[in-house]
Amino acid sequence: MLIPPLCNESRLDHQGRLSTCHLETGHPGPHEDARGETWEPPGVVLERLRKTWGRTHRIAWTGSLWMATAYDRTSHWRTEIEPTPDQLEERLRTRAKAAPSPIPRPRASGLDATEPR
Repeated sequence: MLIPPLCNESRLDHQGRLSTCHLETGHPGPHEDARGETWEPPGVVLERLRKTWGRTHRIAWTGSLWMATAYDRTSHWRTEIEPTPDQLEERLRTRAKAAPSPIPRPRASGLDATEPR
């Protein structure tokens, strides 16, 4: 009996351990490791992250890590690198809340927005 080739797509779990898909090559649906944990293909996740965060960040998959770089060069937290897409999204949400607010623009009347009237 011939054993079909395995998918062997890999990912890092939340603890940074390598998980490898043990399903047959070309399988439909999510990947699954020997422990029964499943994950979406990186291309699907990348598309979802870009739809959510693409307006403010460049999102990339390095083959083992997920990375987001803010387009705003003055951003307090410009680059985030995480082992899982869930951790990356959580970090981006946390940083978005913790980021300093933008400097107010001067008003048309000539007064600085920070000056008392």
